[in-house]
Amino acid sequence: MQVIRKENVKYYAPVVFFLLMLIDGQLTQGARNLTDNVYFANAHFLLLAFLMAIPNLSKRYLVITAVVLGMICDSYYVGIIGIYTVALTATVMMMYRFQRVVHTNLLTAFFGMIIFVTTYELIAVGLQVIFHISTVAPLLFITKVLGPTLLFNMLIFVIFSYPLKRLFANE
Repeated sequence: MQVIRKENVKYYAPVVFFLLMLIDGQLTQGARNLTDNVYFANAHFLLLAFLMAIPNLSKRYLVITAVVLGMICDSYYVGIIGIYTVALTATVMMMYRFQRVVHTNLLTAFFGMIIFVTTYELIAVGLQVIFHISTVAPLLFITKVLGPTLLFNMLIFVIFSYPLKRLFANE
């Protein structure tokens, strides 16, 4: 398998991120329909792609990409600019902060993904509660949203981490 050179990754990465954001929305809606809106498992392919791209793309590039995609996500899914923009950007910045630890091996990347998905979800729901967009019972959030989301994203990580790592490889 030929790996695309590092110089070219920056050209196709935004398109891949955007498509993954759309896939996240479709898979999330599919999971909700599958469970009859009892559990809300949110797919986070986009976060996994950012995690795999961090070693090979600049911080500035990915933070700007996160801001733009967060604004698109906010305008499309929420209708209020800021919730997912802040959550995605903060999570990407946190990924950079812990880059050396997370990318030591596949196991640490797996646990890093769990931490980043949890952080993303907590920031998003925290902002919604702070700005009175929604009310959330902590126990229901953990059992109906966070738990299923983490399980779903663990499965996504196991299946798609290697292909995404190869897609954003630096050689």
